[in-house]
Amino acid sequence: MNILKLQNSGRLFFTVSNISEILKITEESARVLASRYVKKGLLARIKKNVYIMNERFVRADWNELFQISGILQTPSYISFMTALSYHEITTQVTRSVVECVGEARTTEYEAAGTLFTYRRFKKILFFGFEKKDKFFIAEPEKALLDCIYLMSRGAYNLDMESIDIRKFSEKKLDRYSKKFNKKTRILLAKILNSRT
Repeated sequence: MNILKLQNSGRLFFTVSNISEILKITEESARVLASRYVKKGLLARIKKNVYIMNERFVRADWNELFQISGILQTPSYISFMTALSYHEITTQVTRSVVECVGEARTTEYEAAGTLFTYRRFKKILFFGFEKKDKFFIAEPEKALLDCIYLMSRGAYNLDMESIDIRKFSEKKLDRYSKKFNKKTRILLAKILNSRT
């Protein structure tokens, strides 16, 4: 059966070309089959021409969700509370939202109960992230600064009580903050002073 061949392929996600290649059918047939499988709930469409097995998506771990986030918008990196949670700096954890910074546009995608959000940042602020496995994620200091940057614009709520401020490098926070605007630097100083 075709669905078993897709399941056994070992792929996290599929394009129409992948489905065509795995099942040895034309791309047009693969497109029709993918559409039919989405209607039956066997595949989830996560983006135009990108699909994942619905069952696999529902039980995806953080690493797989983070890989998917990189497919939905490129270039992008995981940031904000999602990155702080990954780095074990906050007690708040939510699997239902994956927060990212992207260069393209501010947008969101919803698939199988998970919301992928992207905040567009200027190119000058597109730094301070590293590659882990098959995804890019902000370093702890950059994730915090990304939060504070949006907070300074009234566009983000951060529960500072859930953050372990001792886990940040003050030197790195100072160095990274120099690339942000004055409002962000002032708010960072205020937060740091209130927690010491």
